[in-house]
Amino acid sequence: MNLFFQIKSLLTYRFKSRHRKGFGIHSPFVFHLLNYVIFEKNPFYAYAQIEQVRKSLLKDGTIVELTDFGTGNKSESSVANIASKSLESAKFGQLLFRLVNFFQPHNILELGTSLGVSTMYLAKPSSTAKVVTMEGSRSLCDIAERNFKNADVDNVEVVCGNINESLGDVVAKFSKLDFVYFDANHTREATLKYFELCLQKAHEDAIFVFDDIHYSAEMESAWNEIKKRSDVRLSIDLYHFGLVFFNTDLPKQHYIVAF
Repeated sequence: MNLFFQIKSLLTYRFKSRHRKGFGIHSPFVFHLLNYVIFEKNPFYAYAQIEQVRKSLLKDGTIVELTDFGTGNKSESSVANIASKSLESAKFGQLLFRLVNFFQPHNILELGTSLGVSTMYLAKPSSTAKVVTMEGSRSLCDIAERNFKNADVDNVEVVCGNINESLGDVVAKFSKLDFVYFDANHTREATLKYFELCLQKAHEDAIFVFDDIHYSAEMESAWNEIKKRSDVRLSIDLYHFGLVFFNTDLPKQHYIVAF
């Protein structure tokens, strides 16, 4: 992580973000999306339950082994430390919930389960949705599965193993992908590879959400390349998240929104 780069990219984002709650936006679709989904403030029923799981994880001193599939190195960390550093914030986890709740996708894929908090935000809006979540670390998969069981989340399938090796097979099993959340290997090469694989099963109403698009120069480069793709009709930069839509009825447009 390059702290100087992140500070620079945040300042650039704040300078360029012109739209808040639809001000200056002429697209009815984007205006509605901002006002009734992205900036929706009313709490949903599942928020409190999921955040209670987060609180318990932040107090869990259990030591688990982690494997870095990029280097092959193993390390140890407490569950609490992992939760404090890697879990999606409540703000953005709840945005995932609202997006799924609004668009009602049936087939959802998450790359990067971690401890399962973001997965629950994806799964809770609809018990009929099929959520497949992928995680490299066996110890994290086990913890996530326990969290799902304790929270009565039974529409999630956990695929444990190296995402670089297994993503192609996982994508091939879907008839189509309605919603994909990318939060795994934060490198340009991996992000673009994952995007291309998932694009094979995308359709006009599909939604792709990319985490940490300004985390590094590599991630920012990947995001810039993705939003320029001819398949992508609409992209929305929320700094932490990048949203991508493929509906050909939408004019090619990129928005930077203060969130």
